[in-house]
This record gives sequence, C-alpha cells and structure tokens, in this order.
Amino acid sequence: PMGTRVTFRDVCAENEHELRKLNSVIFPVRYVDKFYEDCSRAGKTTQLAYADGAVVGAVACRLELDPRGDGARLYIMTLGVYAAYRDGKIGSRLLQHALNEASRDEYIKDAYLHVQTNNEQAFAFYDRFGFVKGEVLKNYYKRIEPPDAVVLSRNLRDWVIEDVEGVEYAADADE
Repeated sequence: PMGTRVTFRDVCAENEHELRKLNSVIFPVRYVDKFYEDCSRAGKTTQLAYADGAVVGAVACRLELDPRGDGARLYIMTLGVYAAYRDGKIGSRLLQHALNEASRDEYIKDAYLHVQTNNEQAFAFYDRFGFVKGEVLKNYYKRIEPPDAVVLSRNLRDWVIEDVEGVEYAADADE
C-alpha cells in the first residue's frame, strides 16, 4: 500500500509559517530565520505535504557548495511528519522527492544530514534509502541529550529516480 494520499507544495512566503509550526512541534531544536531563507532558496527539494486540507509533514533542505571541491551537496535540515500521520509513508515520499529533485542537478553530488546518536528509528529509515553512517560529531547539539550526532550521507550519482506514488503536485495556479 502506498499510504496516505498527499499533495506536495513548494514552500513560499504564504505557507512558510506552516513549516515553522511543524518544526516547532516535532523537533527539540529552535530554528532561526536564516534556516527558512535557506529552505526557500533550495528550490523544489523543500516541500510541504498536505492531507485532508492541512499540512501533515515537510522536508526542508538547503544547497551547499562542496568545500572539498567543485559541485554542491544537498543538506537535509529537517524531515518531519505529525504523529497522527506517521506510518502513512509520507516521510518516505518527501525524502524520495527531495533526492529525485537533487539528483536531476548534475552539480549536486550527494545528500547528507545529522542524526542524534540514539535515534535508531532514523538510522533504520535512512538506511532504506542507501544512506551510510560517517563520522560522529561530539556535542553537535545544544541542550539535548545525547548531544552527539552521526553524519549520514548518500551518493546521488547512483540514485535511481522513480515516480513518487500517491502524491499530487499542487501547481502554483491553485494557490
């Protein structure tokens, strides 16, 4: 089963407050305004998922120049779904969408993110998408325990784009 039917929308000035609200409910970290500016500049990789007429999840990304050379990296800042809508494959489809979009750009070589060292659920989730564990960053998080993070990354050169099932893309026309 493909899970809950959803509509994906780009993040824009009109709905940015929905992304802010979602992140404040789901994540123990406070995000600053620059975070949201970066999201809106990352094009279609950042998406809000709607079901039953309301926002139920989002993936927020930013593009970074690769400090090790040419090209860029997709940094997945947050990927979250409200508790009532988990297990509906919404997070999987948001991530698949972001990786599809990023892999279409030949300059974007890989995707990466930080995961709290005790978040086994997240490790299992990202493992299904071919992410591999890298270095452990000590004291990466402030005010949450444990404070350490693992860097997970995924080469996008061998990512196979598949259509994201059960998603309708809202055209800007219907805003």
